[in-house]
Amino acid sequence: MPRQSLDLAWLDCGEASHFMATSQSVVGRHKALLIAAWWLGVVFLFATQWFVYDAARGFADPFRYYLWWSCYTWGILTPVVAKLAYYNPINAATWKRALPLHLGASFVLVVGEISIEALFGKLRLHHSLSIEEALRHYFTRHAQVSVLTYWMLVGAVQLYQMRDESRKRELRSAKLEAQLTASQLGVLRAQIHPHFLFNTLQAATMLIHEDPDGAEDILLRLSELLRVFVDEAHIHEISLERELEVLDLYIGIQARRFGDRLRFEVSIDQNVRDCVVPALILQPLVENAIRHGIGRHKGIDTVSIRGFQEGEFLRLEVRNLNSSLEDEPSRLVARGIGLVNTRARLEQLYGKRQEFRLRNLDPTGVCAELSIPLRSAPVFVGEPSR
Repeated sequence: MPRQSLDLAWLDCGEASHFMATSQSVVGRHKALLIAAWWLGVVFLFATQWFVYDAARGFADPFRYYLWWSCYTWGILTPVVAKLAYYNPINAATWKRALPLHLGASFVLVVGEISIEALFGKLRLHHSLSIEEALRHYFTRHAQVSVLTYWMLVGAVQLYQMRDESRKRELRSAKLEAQLTASQLGVLRAQIHPHFLFNTLQAATMLIHEDPDGAEDILLRLSELLRVFVDEAHIHEISLERELEVLDLYIGIQARRFGDRLRFEVSIDQNVRDCVVPALILQPLVENAIRHGIGRHKGIDTVSIRGFQEGEFLRLEVRNLNSSLEDEPSRLVARGIGLVNTRARLEQLYGKRQEFRLRNLDPTGVCAELSIPLRSAPVFVGEPSR
């Protein structure tokens, strides 16, 4: 009995959702770290600007005073400015409203911040100054730096928004592309199923009177295959081990149909059995080898299926021994449902990192071979060992 499709949960939507949730969590942590680093940078930048500005005029306080005051003021003001800038961006569509808002906000925040600074400065250092003199003193020294810091914050938020929007556009584009690819792959697989179903039912019909037990075995295998098609319709890649289990159902059907005239040889290296392959990739190739081999020629035939590693790629081959190519291989792979869909699915899944071709064998026979990137199926905790 073939393993159930639940064994393939690593490619199901649940795992995809788990992966997306994990990715979003990582992105959230990175964003929090970025905000914290940004806030510390603003605090240090403002303190340095303030210190350098005062030092150039010959009356600077110790740097720790500027750092403490910067932490106190901009630790409160930075989130306020950042929120204002985030929800009121200055762009071609909003500048008439957003620009006056930021001009007013910068004036109010800077006046408030320097007024508090002047009050604490008078109490701490300038006891002889009146309130008016303290305000004039601190406004003269720090207003320019405070205004500059506000607009630097606005600019930083604008740059972050532009980067974030660009990333969101890329994610939306990638999601749409993935949905389109999945839709196209679904169409290709849907084309395979009726074609395969017709041929299998035809084989069962031919055996109803001659071999009722054989016909029953074919229909049982067919029902199991149809169950696999339904249960795993959403899965585009499976392990090679699972692919061979599904293929064995089809091989059993054809063995019943042709009897002693047809033999199958399966030779798959152990180290590639856990590698991922497109679902239902071997069946149309085996069907093609049978149809153009023993299906058209008298005598016996052997269909062999091989799988092995070739550098960074997985190589799969399906051969028969009593046929030959009747046309150029490049033209043949552009004809027929099985070969055309195989090539199209490989291109959709792997782009240029794949190869599919036909070639003649010596003295007779044809080999269909494909190469795809070598990737092992992930093993999750709790998955039964093979």
